[in-house]
Amino acid sequence: MLKPLLLTALMLIAAPLMAQQLFSGSHSNYAGLTGVTWNPAHVADSRYVLQLQLFGADAHATNTAYRYTGAWSPQNTGADLDLGKEFLTRRESDRPKLLSAGLNVRGPGLMVRLSPKRGVAFSTRVRSAMQGNEVSENLIRTAVDKFKMRGRSTDNTFNLNMNLFAEWNATYGQVVVDNDQHFLKAGLTVKRLIGFGSAYLQSSRADYEIVERTAATGDSTFRLNSLEASFGYSNAQAFDNLTLERTVDLLTARGAPGAGWGADIGVVYENRPNAGQYRYIDKKGVERIDHSRNKYRYRLSASVTDLGSILYDKEATAFNNIRATNASVSEADLEGIDFDNFDARFDRILRTQTHTRTTEFRAGLPTALNLDLDYCLRPHLYANVSVSQGLRGRYAIGMRSFSFAALTPRFESNWLEVAAPISLINGYQTLAYGLMLRLGAITIGSNDLSPVFSSSNPYGVNGYFQVALSLANRGARLKKHGPARLPNATR
Repeated sequence: MLKPLLLTALMLIAAPLMAQQLFSGSHSNYAGLTGVTWNPAHVADSRYVLQLQLFGADAHATNTAYRYTGAWSPQNTGADLDLGKEFLTRRESDRPKLLSAGLNVRGPGLMVRLSPKRGVAFSTRVRSAMQGNEVSENLIRTAVDKFKMRGRSTDNTFNLNMNLFAEWNATYGQVVVDNDQHFLKAGLTVKRLIGFGSAYLQSSRADYEIVERTAATGDSTFRLNSLEASFGYSNAQAFDNLTLERTVDLLTARGAPGAGWGADIGVVYENRPNAGQYRYIDKKGVERIDHSRNKYRYRLSASVTDLGSILYDKEATAFNNIRATNASVSEADLEGIDFDNFDARFDRILRTQTHTRTTEFRAGLPTALNLDLDYCLRPHLYANVSVSQGLRGRYAIGMRSFSFAALTPRFESNWLEVAAPISLINGYQTLAYGLMLRLGAITIGSNDLSPVFSSSNPYGVNGYFQVALSLANRGARLKKHGPARLPNATR
């Protein structure tokens, strides 16, 4: 199965796609399990007693090389979505390009408040993406032109990755400090990773030339003057002849092509200058804290997510030190490539028989540093500033998270939330504006609404959807007689 996926990765540079995005940028106090993905500390002191996530999904496709200028849009779905060269406008920049397309599916998940200071969560997720990073300007222009641009191009770079994996997550969070004005909580998520498939092709130096069609060859030739590269893919036969027993086996770390462990870790600080107003005397005369309400003037959050990797060691293939010179690839060499002859064709083109082959490789998770500041402007009205910095190296193997920064004003309550993020995505290169609506159990939104407007020429699309059943903390139940709150409490 992964042979065609590697072939798809090789062809990725020919179609402008997108960068991995967060499910939602609002970072609401009612985000529940979505908030735990951003920072596991949010599982403690949650506004929910319990949340059952039934289903969630987000899809994306974007790039930093070309804008789409064709007729298709959400208002004009009758037009063809043609990504031909005539409907693409190149971004005038010599910076290396990035591109990605992916689907993130969130399965059943459960978050439970164990006590006023402790919370746990269990969740499942499947993530897939085809991504390109450090793709040189000349190479992507040649690819979009279907390699018809004649002449020589030197010092090209690229890092292409395809990844598909599932995860089982367990999260624990606890309040560490609570002295009224200063409040601190911390959390940890441990992930068991099941790798279904991975492939990569990368080069830190590629010197190639497109040679005109000649009478001797009968077609044009792609000549590799020099290439320093590596590539690999996981077990290509893992999904052949599937049976029910084999399918169940693939869903475990023991039977899947790859397996590994991952983790998220985070802390959240809240400044609560008026903590006294959230204390009350219940009907039995006991002093309590109202856990149904947010208490901070501002909140600071820091986390590192997706630490870890997946080891593909079941009949995987990897060549990590390819040095090729004066290799020629004609149109005839590329014609007729299919699943059965892929290995032989690729071996012949890159002369892999002369290089060391290994039977395993590691694909890293999209490690990122997440920071945000959330400020309460007035009850129910907040402003959030967030930054997510990807921590993977330029030529790292595996999925990556492309850096972004966002400013998100929002209105939030238990049953209704509206947020409007304005962000710099794709490594802080592309301005995007979005909208999110949560109404009861339903959440829907997009971090990039530019394709909705016919006047814009978007770099990509993004959208997400979620269904989650939640039970919020109950508000204060006050005594019918006597003071409702402590003498020093203020509203």
